[in-house]
Amino acid sequence: MDIPDIVGKTYTFPDGVKLEVMQIKIRENVPFITCHIHGASIPRKTVMPLHIFMDKYGHLFELRDPPKFR
Repeated sequence: MDIPDIVGKTYTFPDGVKLEVMQIKIRENVPFITCHIHGASIPRKTVMPLHIFMDKYGHLFELRDPPKFR
């Protein structure tokens, strides 16, 4: 899997919550992404493998097509 150049990029949801990509690191040959989530609640940090980030949030950063709803 190619590692996208999205460090430092943010996506703002309609309710004002921001998803900010902080870093991408390789751990045991798997890229992990660290994101900060800022909004109306307490800021949070989340770390997940890149392939899971791509499945959940990739379309927000135009890295894949948006999900199709039935």
